[in-house]
Amino acid sequence: MMKCRRVAAPVFLLWCVGTMTVAAAELTTRASAAYETYLAETRQAFLARRDPYPGAAPKGEQVPPARPGREDGIVSVPDGLVHHWLGGAFIPRTTLQRTVDVSSAYDAYPRFYKEVIASKIVGREDNTYRVVMRLKASAGGIAAVLEIRSTIRYSHPSDRVAYALSNADEIREVKNAGQTNERLLPVGRDSGYLWRASNFTRFTERDGGVYVEMESLGLSRGFPPFLGWLIEPIARRLGRESIERSLEEFIAAVRTFDPDR
Repeated sequence: MMKCRRVAAPVFLLWCVGTMTVAAAELTTRASAAYETYLAETRQAFLARRDPYPGAAPKGEQVPPARPGREDGIVSVPDGLVHHWLGGAFIPRTTLQRTVDVSSAYDAYPRFYKEVIASKIVGREDNTYRVVMRLKASAGGIAAVLEIRSTIRYSHPSDRVAYALSNADEIREVKNAGQTNERLLPVGRDSGYLWRASNFTRFTERDGGVYVEMESLGLSRGFPPFLGWLIEPIARRLGRESIERSLEEFIAAVRTFDPDR
């Protein structure tokens, strides 16, 4: 595996899963089913949570440390690993409408995020977007390009709160990206960098700004035998840093994005 990064809310998470020897891997029915169960439980808990910041909420524009969503952020499931992280930030002097407009400007994502090669809205029905995005990620001398098709649904339970629920419908690794012999590898039969990805985001306008809460899930292959003790701490650190950087990039986009450019 390799270093990956989630782009900002409310797309999906391209998880930081550390550096792993590149070898063929296959998504199994057991891993997919385990992820679906984990995803359903996490989504239900996210929507039921009324106070995303128990205790002191983040203030100012400095992004506080991200935290594991469960266990230490990396959860073993049959034939794979779920990477689960949460992050939050406060963006002062902005509005709910502004943050939602920026987060849904998917065609402009290559301007916001370093690792987004291309991004395009391929369909929209009211508050539901269908997006195709290519992302390039690398670490430890290993690089890969992923093409991800996602569905993102926005909802506004009140005039001060908005949700964005994103799920990757299809993730395919791109072999020889940008070359004449470029091809898409079969779904679930690749290097196992990222097989599934989901992202939940809550925007809450109050205190003269907008609180942004992100919760992200990703499914990858397991760590190689005998190397887990070395790779897991790296993957955990990269997962935490990834969501923090994504929040920083999102804040910068809220501050600078001009839709007319």
